[in-house]
Amino acid sequence: KNSSIVIVSSIAGYSPFELIGAYSVSKTALLGLTKALVNPCTEKGIRINAIAPGVIKTKFSQALWNNDEAKTSEVIPFHGCAMG
Repeated sequence: KNSSIVIVSSIAGYSPFELIGAYSVSKTALLGLTKALVNPCTEKGIRINAIAPGVIKTKFSQALWNNDEAKTSEVIPFHGCAMG
């Protein structure tokens, strides 16, 4: 008892990235798996959570952050949408 399961998903599970479509789909599936396991795990005293980190600058994610559009979005917050 008092066990925990932590599933590592990604922000791509909530907002898929076109450049890494298959990756995004797999992370969305992990979010669904987490939700599907809540009741069976809770009944056995197991806590289950998913974490969804944002983009981490690695070689794998380079296409997402190393281009002109990504650089522009760093200096123009909220993709140019008026907020407030």
